[in-house]
Amino acid sequence: MEIEQIKVGPMANLCYVLWEEGGGAVVIDPAWQPEAVDGFLSVKGLRPELLLLTHGHPDHANAASYFMKKYGGLALTLHSADAFLLDAGMEPVRFVGDGEELSAGRIRIRTLHTPGHTPGSVSYLAGGAVFTGDTLFVGQCGRADLPGSDPRELRRSLLKLAELPPDTAVYPGHSYNGSRSTIGAQKERNIFMKLAARGEAEFVKAAV
Repeated sequence: MEIEQIKVGPMANLCYVLWEEGGGAVVIDPAWQPEAVDGFLSVKGLRPELLLLTHGHPDHANAASYFMKKYGGLALTLHSADAFLLDAGMEPVRFVGDGEELSAGRIRIRTLHTPGHTPGSVSYLAGGAVFTGDTLFVGQCGRADLPGSDPRELRRSLLKLAELPPDTAVYPGHSYNGSRSTIGAQKERNIFMKLAARGEAEFVKAAV
């Protein structure tokens, strides 16, 4: 599986394209600059088969309509708990749940429900990599003080991610302190991952 990380917009967002030669592509968190993402697809001769959101905040979804209009029948995929964050009329939509598996050609993706930043935040596990959206960043975690956020849920989500193999590559939703890490490195160096392991009270105090 190949991974292209594309930095877009004014908030250091990271959009991803996953693909295998001769197969369909997966686009994760299409935002801000659809022409940059679509240009990459064109150069590679790829057509998106899956359009995935890690969560429904506009800075991760505001280019989704472009792809849904251009590639007829392409559904926007996210957890149903974040449907309230989508713009009206954004259709078709497909909802996924914890543990659900998705595929595009030979690419297999497992959905992990990782709420806390939003109630419907998910991470996508594929090919030894996990795409964590705004749940886990390099050296940080997502905000837990926004409407719909829950620091206790966020802690549980970080603990869930910590159970992945240590060499799992972490691809976050923003490049705040870096654009890539591993689960093992984050367990060792990320203060929020450490606080999550210590207990709820310490984590909540630091996260809000």
